Amino acid sequence: MLGGCGVGVRARLGIVGGLGPGATVFYYMEAQRLCLEMCGRRPRLLVYSLPLEEMCRAARRGDLEAMAGLVVEALEALAAAGARVVLVSANTPHLARGLYAPRARELGLELVDIVEASVGELRGVGARRVGLLATSATLRSRLYHEALVDAGMEPVEPPESVQERLDRAIAEEFTAGSPGPEALETLRGAVGALLGAGVDAVLVACTDLSPHRGLIEGLAAGRARVVDSAVAQLRRGLELAYRAPVGG
Repeated sequence: MLGGCGVGVRARLGIVGGLGPGATVFYYMEAQRLCLEMCGRRPRLLVYSLPLEEMCRAARRGDLEAMAGLVVEALEALAAAGARVVLVSANTPHLARGLYAPRARELGLELVDIVEASVGELRGVGARRVGLLATSATLRSRLYHEALVDAGMEPVEPPESVQERLDRAIAEEFTAGSPGPEALETLRGAVGALLGAGVDAVLVACTDLSPHRGLIEGLAAGRARVVDSAVAQLRRGLELAYRAPVGG
């Protein structure tokens, strides 16, 4: 349990959500579980839900300014509502973090970077060869690659044909939060391909896949450790939000 919980109970954690609905629900529920585990209480929590379609259109165009503008909208609303520690509950918007981070500082917000939190947990489990479960957009952006290499780890991607199927499953079913049997089989195939490539850790680097961490852990049991980017980010956010003297 966190030693500062009793002092910092008025601290508020803000989540930029809506990317997509299944991931947002997962973040909310996982925050409740983790805070009880870490602090012995449920968190004071704010969620600002952004329209998924607008963020996806901006991401497809590669329009980082539009992506950052959407996040800034959420940051300003969360700061006005009393948040002090904020995390963006998706990997793709982190491509624009250099554009929205200055506004977060102006608002007095402490942002929790999903890449830093994930790489920190991977380092903690001694990972060396890390399989990436992510969208092609995240993989092409190299969002995790440089950070992993800098930390002495080798990033490993699924084969192209497997990745194409995973992209479709994420876009059509996982994002909505209700994947069918075929989509789940696609996820199993992607995990199997990474394990077959000899990874010693699997990073769930797509928050729409986070609700299915249990399935991934079952497939990887005894062969590789599983680190979930959403859980790593949430854990770090709760540590920051509930340590003294954050909050007022």
